[in-house]
Amino acid sequence: MKRFLIGYALLTTCLLFMQREAQKPLLVYHADSKYQIVGKVEAKKKIGSLFTITVDGNVFVVSEQKYNNTEIGDNIEL
Repeated sequence: MKRFLIGYALLTTCLLFMQREAQKPLLVYHADSKYQIVGKVEAKKKIGSLFTITVDGNVFVVSEQKYNNTEIGDNIEL
């Protein structure tokens, strides 16, 4: 019975940490012409009405046209 309780406690602790990791906030940058963004597109997502691309681990909001014209793995300059 003691082993079962220890195992259950460890399992619930691990599940709580996994749940906490899933709720990380997402930091999104707006891609404007102020600075040049150069890198490789790692991912594309549509979050609500926002079109985002991930470049070198950073998430940027882009226009729908730019979103549709880029593919994962492309080297881009914004």
